[in-house]
Amino acid sequence: MASRPEGRRRRLRVFVACVIVAGIAGVGLGLRQRGGGGTVAVPAGEERVMELAAVDVITVSSSQLQPSIPLSGSLRPAAQTVVKTKVAGELREVRVREGEAVRRGQVLATIDSTELDARLAEKRAALAAARAQRDLARKNWAMNEQLLRQNFISRNAADTVASALAVGDANVGAAEAQVSLARKALADAMLTAPMAGVVAERFSEPGEKLPVDARVLSLVDLSRMELEADVPASDIGSVRVGGRVEFLVEGIQGRPFEGRVERINPSADQRSRRIKVYIAVANPRHELRGGMFAGGTVASAEPRQATLVPAAVVRQDGGQDAVLVLEGSRVARRVVRLGARDGGRDRVEILEGLSPGERVITGNPANLRPGDRVRVAPGRAG
Repeated sequence: MASRPEGRRRRLRVFVACVIVAGIAGVGLGLRQRGGGGTVAVPAGEERVMELAAVDVITVSSSQLQPSIPLSGSLRPAAQTVVKTKVAGELREVRVREGEAVRRGQVLATIDSTELDARLAEKRAALAAARAQRDLARKNWAMNEQLLRQNFISRNAADTVASALAVGDANVGAAEAQVSLARKALADAMLTAPMAGVVAERFSEPGEKLPVDARVLSLVDLSRMELEADVPASDIGSVRVGGRVEFLVEGIQGRPFEGRVERINPSADQRSRRIKVYIAVANPRHELRGGMFAGGTVASAEPRQATLVPAAVVRQDGGQDAVLVLEGSRVARRVVRLGARDGGRDRVEILEGLSPGERVITGNPANLRPGDRVRVAPGRAG
């Protein structure tokens, strides 16, 4: 009787073991039927295969390269000035405000000229008195010349009268100079635009008592802008005066602008080791404004044919520039030597390590390593 329970327990253990084995077999079948994360699952001991989308692979080609150097900086008007007072006095009126366009010679502001008018009148009166004295001295001189010829007076007396005439002439000249200065001071009470442009800032208001050389207005000429950009000292040897510059401006989306290198600073900044480059930019429609930030590239050589790849596919690996390529169905790591950058299209030249026609992996597929086997899904490759 005791052997029956023991037999039942033995049969129960066999049944449980069979259920466990069947469950494990079912899980393995499910994994073989569907793989995850782009990897085709295979039975244990077989090699894994990664699946890549067609857009993750590009074919290296040769195309035209415009060697360029990246740069960035701020825009400013090429011509700007500050209108200042030339005489002291009370500011009577300011005829323009910020943002208004002005023409060369236009009256922008005036200084109270009451004292200047009186000073000019005083100098004119002094000039009239000097001329009257000079005229009297001339008459005396003419009369004394006749008397001298008739020997009625001595040469010494005649020279004294001639000297008085010379003094009269000098006094007239000095008085005329004083009148000119007073007239100029009166004219300086009217502040005029030294150039055509736009009022950028207004520093003073009517009623203020201003000294000489006080700032009243600032003017800028927006028709010609200048981009002041920084270039690494290591690249400055490739930048030439007259070189073409393409750039985008922050705040003006999708609109490229163009300029020309006009000047190159002769020295580098001691801290950044970068050199200032000044680019002339035409701005006939006044789209660009002072202070806008711009970034772009400056052409460093003539266009040429080169082997190009997107800059994003180049990886820094162990201090080397490298790319992942497909050699048949295998992934391989290839060390490359880079050349010039085509900054306008974000491409880089490959001098060594790749040839046209080879396939390069873009992006960064997870767990992809050199030596892996891959399969490229059907579709349009990059």
